[in-house]
Amino acid sequence: MSNIRQIFERFGYDSIETPIINPAETILGKYGEEGDKLTYSFKDNGDRNIALPYDLTVPFARLVAANWSKLPIPFKRYQIQRVWRADKPQKGRQREFYQCDIDIIGTKSLICEAEVTKVITTLFSELGFSQFVIKLNSRRLLNSILNKFGIEDATSAIRIIDKLAKIGKEATVEMLIEIGVEKAEELMVLLMPENNNEETFKKLADFDTSELKEFFDLCEDMKVPLNRLQFDPSLARGLDYYTGISFEVYSDEAPFGALCAGGRYDDLCSMFCDQDFSGVGVAFGFARIMLGLEAMGKLDDVKLSSEVLVTIFDEAGVSDSLSIYSDLTDSGINSEVYFEPSKLVKQFKYANKKDIPFVVIIGPEEKAKGEVTIKNMNTGKQKTIPKTQLCSYFNNYTNV
Repeated sequence: MSNIRQIFERFGYDSIETPIINPAETILGKYGEEGDKLTYSFKDNGDRNIALPYDLTVPFARLVAANWSKLPIPFKRYQIQRVWRADKPQKGRQREFYQCDIDIIGTKSLICEAEVTKVITTLFSELGFSQFVIKLNSRRLLNSILNKFGIEDATSAIRIIDKLAKIGKEATVEMLIEIGVEKAEELMVLLMPENNNEETFKKLADFDTSELKEFFDLCEDMKVPLNRLQFDPSLARGLDYYTGISFEVYSDEAPFGALCAGGRYDDLCSMFCDQDFSGVGVAFGFARIMLGLEAMGKLDDVKLSSEVLVTIFDEAGVSDSLSIYSDLTDSGINSEVYFEPSKLVKQFKYANKKDIPFVVIIGPEEKAKGEVTIKNMNTGKQKTIPKTQLCSYFNNYTNV
């Protein structure tokens, strides 16, 4: 999470937080019927209608609508907070989870989409993902395709197409037929991506794809690896507020669904104020990213906080051990003290379970000589030094 924050800040995004407890009208009605079903909403003890955030985009739009006159517009922000969805828990999908969002609001420039794409490729590359692809499409293009097929209820059709990856092409066609789409099979053939982006663009030559072509040019200018981008006309983000280019990121290294998703929204802020602020943003699914890193073994060497465990030899040694512990922490050395006198072997086992590399021992002999013994838990070797040199020993050791 620290690495993610640093990457966001490298691109000029500033951190904000928004409320967890929201009036229900702030959250409900912004995502479509399915989103509302998954939103936790309830009455509190004051009989007020309350909702927990389904995502971070709508609360962010509400914040901008209330404070736009005080903000630098365009406004760039990142936000890392928990959100809640009344979904069926499974691997990579929880009811309570972190989203890591970036958004740019207050401009319709496609440079924003290109910058977001640059952030996506930077983040996944630096976290250690080597096999990931950014699937992208345009809601405007998808709407024009649906319009040519005479589909009046575009919103319902988009929600069905959004299920394609979960239910498959055949089931998607059947559901489209159920809502009255006569040429559902032909539509899905048109929407399926070809072997490469050039062929997909040729396939859709009868439609206006200028927005996507300009986006690809800007990405190239920003040195985004174009081999990471896949133009997928079937990509249909199911949330109602998307209006332009949208994204989803997938990786074979983390086969739990989309690791990151988002897109352009033109009308979200206008739900909360009279101002027209177009925005674009993406949300990174922190839990799925962590599962992917774990599966790749990227977290195997993650250390816990403590570098030193100060043991307590016996009741008579409590005061000395606490004094040493205080000296270490005051010197900025990550340390902890065992909380009670116990056999040293038990305290060593505790250090091993926490992967603490060093243990400090001060028994009666060490105390009498003003010394301490340091045990290296990785090698098993012990070293006795003057007590007064302990902090400088560890500072020099960790700085090497």
